[in-house]
Amino acid sequence: MLFIDRAWLVRRGVVVVTLCLALFTINFLRSPALQPASTGPGSQAIEGPLTRADSPDDRVALTFDVTWQKTELTKILDVLDAAGVKATFFVGGTFLQLYPDTVKEIARRGHEVGTLGQQIRDLAGMPENEIVANLLGSQSALTKTLGGPVRYFRPPTGQAAPEVLRAARHARLVTVTYALDSQDHLGLTADQIVRRVVRGASRGDIIRLTASDFAPETAKALPRIIEGLERRGFKVVRLSDLVPIDDG
Repeated sequence: MLFIDRAWLVRRGVVVVTLCLALFTINFLRSPALQPASTGPGSQAIEGPLTRADSPDDRVALTFDVTWQKTELTKILDVLDAAGVKATFFVGGTFLQLYPDTVKEIARRGHEVGTLGQQIRDLAGMPENEIVANLLGSQSALTKTLGGPVRYFRPPTGQAAPEVLRAARHARLVTVTYALDSQDHLGLTADQIVRRVVRGASRGDIIRLTASDFAPETAKALPRIIEGLERRGFKVVRLSDLVPIDDG
């Protein structure tokens, strides 16, 4: 008669059940419903700001921060016109209140206009609902002035904390910083600005410049920046020409 060790059968059964439970648990945890979302309000997986693009050709985007007075901005617009180049301008809320016709002129000349928010301040650390209100207010004011949608937001500090990114998504704004900072706002000479931008640029870069009266060297540097970038084979474009927006 065949002798069967009951203890052995029990141990074997325990092993089989344990393996089955382990496999079930692994498959359950891999379920798409349990994976962290990569987008959406309140998501734990925070996507970073737009800094550059995988451009199919040698494009770079020129972007300008506009915060204070308009003399240098007017010079920059004239330089861009002369070069046949279009750019993207980020406008602060106070500037818009003081110079709405100048903001309209930026758009009339074929450039894009984004927002720096209602106030030029660091938004990080503010309650998220206050950041959303700030961005919606600035977006609404710009939309009313321009008669069209405003799609881009740049944090005034150039840094985007998670709560700022979430708030921008609530406002349906694309958060944009930069891959290359000209540092023209730090008192560099025109020659220094030209060297920094032309030598430092790479394909797909978003380049940050300043169009405000506290940075008077930028307009002087701009013709040589454009010439130098084009000599290196780059095409200078607006943000939407570098990174098309998915309206879906």
